[in-house]
Amino acid sequence: MDASHVVGLDIGTSSVKASVWDAAKEQIVLQLSEDYPASFDHQGQVRQDPEAIYEAVVGILKNIVATLEKQASGFKSFIVVLDTALHSLLFLNKEMNPISDIIPWMDTRADAIAVDILRSKYCSEIHKRTGCPVDSVYPLYKIIWFAKNDAPLMNAVGKIAATKDYLLYRLTGEHVIDYSVASGSGCLETSKRTWADDLLLELAGVSSAKFPTVVSPSQVLKPENNIKEIFKSYNSEIAFLVGISDAAASSIGTTCYDFDAFTISMGTSAAIRRMCKSPFNDSNVPNEGIWCYIVDEENYIIGMAMRSGGCVIDWWLKNFLQSNDYDEITNALRSMLIHDQEMSTASMLPIFIPTVYGERVPRWIPDRAGVFIGFKGATTIYDATKSVIQGIAFNLKRVFESVKNYFNSHDNGSLGVVATGGMCQIENWLGFLASVLNCSMTVRESKYDASVGLIMFYLKDRASTVFKAMSANSCIVSPDRKISLHCNSAYSKWLNEMISIEKNISANYGLNYYL
Repeated sequence: MDASHVVGLDIGTSSVKASVWDAAKEQIVLQLSEDYPASFDHQGQVRQDPEAIYEAVVGILKNIVATLEKQASGFKSFIVVLDTALHSLLFLNKEMNPISDIIPWMDTRADAIAVDILRSKYCSEIHKRTGCPVDSVYPLYKIIWFAKNDAPLMNAVGKIAATKDYLLYRLTGEHVIDYSVASGSGCLETSKRTWADDLLLELAGVSSAKFPTVVSPSQVLKPENNIKEIFKSYNSEIAFLVGISDAAASSIGTTCYDFDAFTISMGTSAAIRRMCKSPFNDSNVPNEGIWCYIVDEENYIIGMAMRSGGCVIDWWLKNFLQSNDYDEITNALRSMLIHDQEMSTASMLPIFIPTVYGERVPRWIPDRAGVFIGFKGATTIYDATKSVIQGIAFNLKRVFESVKNYFNSHDNGSLGVVATGGMCQIENWLGFLASVLNCSMTVRESKYDASVGLIMFYLKDRASTVFKAMSANSCIVSPDRKISLHCNSAYSKWLNEMISIEKNISANYGLNYYL
């Protein structure tokens, strides 16, 4: 479809963000966002209202056409490209109405199920066939949990959905899902791009007939009548491209299909990933919790995600610094970047294990909790704040080295690093992280990288033009070699403590990670 405007609609865990590309002007002419909430309980269960997300999506589309109508009159045609956050689950009845809330990735109710699978014959098979290591973050384990714990609900289920296919159904009347989002469910056979029927039946007792039809991310869908009428009232028309996942869109938006670049994405959670041309096969399935998801017909992303991103800094601010701003964080970072006597004692700070919300890396283990080690009578809240920052950075270093080592075993290329996400906005954070990782990073500070990546996905032949417009404000952050040397010693101590904790938990659960 030839459209006057391309809308990248990035539907994340906490908000929907949109970027609008004007085809005639060859530039992004509008960017906006709208938030929606999630509810948490003490049993590790997390819920989101599907209607609230749908209303946010429709609301932002209305806002786009109304804003552009004010700027210039005349007929407009829109192609809307969607992504959604990975690993969500939603149950629908036979009439396609929700009978549960959306259950996002951070819900931990299925931890015990994942432990059982780790001990079973299915553990390595699931990783090899689906690209998803055993981890309660994936919908597969939540489906098994409901099958074991809520038979009445499962008996009423007509369709097993995710945020993406539910929204597409509401917007177009078609119940389909792209294989980019589907590949992050733990339920899709990566090589065949079809649902893993036998695993679903054996483990959860459900038929793949209850899942949406898996289609190409490039498939175009016509709008439902109510959506069509909204746009007609603005002298416009609309169509929807099924689209990809938010992780895939962010990788495209930050690297413009550069297969020699890692993306470090740091928001509420964090991930390190790289685009590539080949998925896992029998000979290269990693032992660690590295995943492989589909992007489109030709491309994949391989990487590792962690729970301890900006959410841990927000936890520390709210509960211990009792603040809503980042002044004390930036002040602590500033002192950690100064070459003075304080830097030479960096390794004497308390050790902070940042697994406050559990952790997925380097492999998933249940019952993770945050830990401080080495508090003394002279330890201050200021010291503890620096330890929190250092612990998050060290966890990122561990993940970065795991993913980098996986690729180093398959190629010898010189790889670049691109940093993106909300944590890039924290003053002094990137300078410290570059020194911890001991590598330079190109920084994309826009929170709209995934929505722009969707535009680039649609306009593949002109992706570089979109990328140039987006990356004009990029900068390069280089490491301070003296700080890197100081941090190496502290990192070694931190890593030893982290591994010791993981060994103890693994032994308690009879897992053979460290045997």
